[in-house]
Amino acid sequence: MRKLAPFIMVLCLLTLALPAWADSISPLDIGFSRITDNSSEGDQVDLNLNASQVDDNTVQLTFSNLSGIESVVSEIYFQDLNGLVARYEILNDQNTGTVEFNEGATPGSLPGGQDIAFSTSYAMSADAPSPKYGINPNETLTIYVDLSEGVTVATLLSALQGGSVLVGAHVQSIAGDASESYVSGGGGGGAAAPEPGTMALMGSGLLAGWLVRRKRGRKGAKDQSL
Repeated sequence: MRKLAPFIMVLCLLTLALPAWADSISPLDIGFSRITDNSSEGDQVDLNLNASQVDDNTVQLTFSNLSGIESVVSEIYFQDLNGLVARYEILNDQNTGTVEFNEGATPGSLPGGQDIAFSTSYAMSADAPSPKYGINPNETLTIYVDLSEGVTVATLLSALQGGSVLVGAHVQSIAGDASESYVSGGGGGGAAAPEPGTMALMGSGLLAGWLVRRKRGRKGAKDQSL
């Protein structure tokens, strides 16, 4: 066992020194559920949020309107009670369609959000007029979020998937005139993958265990031959 100790120590040091890999976290897709009841056609609105890693401190969020009926996402709200996100940047040059969003929203809180205790931490809205610059069917909005100190990409993705970070969307002009509110949750898939350091540590532990068992097996075979 003493001969294995230096080897195990080297593996642990290599694990700590591993850089964060940009492709180490699998992208995550999250659907939305309706929280208001203003239109009989509100359930036909289909929204998606894709979260993917840019680097070890940045996540790209892409909002898509996949609806088969007339609808436009005019405001987006975030509930980030633990402050996982330090700042965000709206990348209007990467949007699909005529989508243009800016910081802040009116109303300042998600309509209907009080019924589910949704507390808005920050929000963004489409330029006026929202039917032109909001997220219409087959259009997307892209933003970058920078993580707070000590927060990992896997932590944010798990929070989005688990619901400790919520995203709300206010959708207008549903089938022409109705509006509804939606909150992230349900649908989608793709769990946050372990980060490289975790995977390497697991691998080193398995390797060390295998080496110990192999050494014991050889020792046992030697004792039996005596």
